[in-house]
Amino acid sequence: MSTATSEFIQNLPTAEQAIARLREIGMPKRNNELWSFFPVAKIPTPEFMGTDFAASSAANPAAAPAANETAAQSPAENAPAIKESDFAALLPIANNARPMIREIADGADEMAMLKCNNDFGHTVLDIGKGAKVSLEILDNKVTHDIAAERFDINVGENADVEIFFANPACDLPLRFRHFNINQAAGANVRFSSICKDTAIGRISIECHLKGEGANFDYRSLHILDGEASQHSRLTIYHEAPRTVSTQLARNLLSGSARVSYDGSVIVGYDCTGVNSSQLVNTILMSEDASVSVKPVLKIYHDDVECTHGNTVGELDAEQMFYLVSRGIPKKAAQEMLMRSFAQETFLPLPDSPAKKRLMSSL
Repeated sequence: MSTATSEFIQNLPTAEQAIARLREIGMPKRNNELWSFFPVAKIPTPEFMGTDFAASSAANPAAAPAANETAAQSPAENAPAIKESDFAALLPIANNARPMIREIADGADEMAMLKCNNDFGHTVLDIGKGAKVSLEILDNKVTHDIAAERFDINVGENADVEIFFANPACDLPLRFRHFNINQAAGANVRFSSICKDTAIGRISIECHLKGEGANFDYRSLHILDGEASQHSRLTIYHEAPRTVSTQLARNLLSGSARVSYDGSVIVGYDCTGVNSSQLVNTILMSEDASVSVKPVLKIYHDDVECTHGNTVGELDAEQMFYLVSRGIPKKAAQEMLMRSFAQETFLPLPDSPAKKRLMSSL
């Protein structure tokens, strides 16, 4: 196991520490930038927070135990203070999710499917130098009020990794997935997903590009109807020169579906030659569907190329007219344009299991 992963595992908070930290930061609120667009009122208060926690902590902030109070009672007495502040990232650990730890050797060529068998899961992956890895994430469809998964992934130098999921529509009431990705020099990670879920969900990603030439490519497609509510929160840290990040999110929304995209890019002081792009495209198929987009760029170096963009509209009227005027029924023409819009999200991906699976699901 690599030194980085060994240190990470040693520094993982215990359940007691995670609970203490959650009590310290409190339940998510709309005025918290991590949860700006999420329907936080739908999140049930965990039992370990206490039934009167929200009221007591609001009236008296000192009523919530400090993180170090509980940490001192745990076996990890010398563990560092917990800085993590995302409720969804701490929730699996607070619920005693036992980490599934897997090491992938240098130069390995592996395919794997990851599926959480419980409401709360925690996966730790250490991917060696030059490894080529394809990871598909499957859903656990057991009925429950809330599910939360956490993935901590260390990617070695020059490794090539694809992470993807394209599961059938799922109606679980509430689901969180949090990814913490660290990339060494020359590491290439492609994160791709298709979401058709019908309830409430949130994907949060923290990606740290720690080595020169690291590349992170994110592509997502939401195809939602009814009252589905899906939310994405990305924070990409460019911590080395000549790193690259790409974000492309596309949405096809019908009914009263709602999507939010909250994407932040942070470029460090000594990170010359960084290239970062963010683009969100949305097609609204009904008047009640909606999308919220919040790009954030924090750039501390002047030799960079960083862009962001956002488009919202209906199906192209000229393209519709062209197809219908040539005898194609209106509904079929709409489906052709929607399929084209969706497929373009993943066409630039290299031929791989991820691309094959994503395209076949469309």
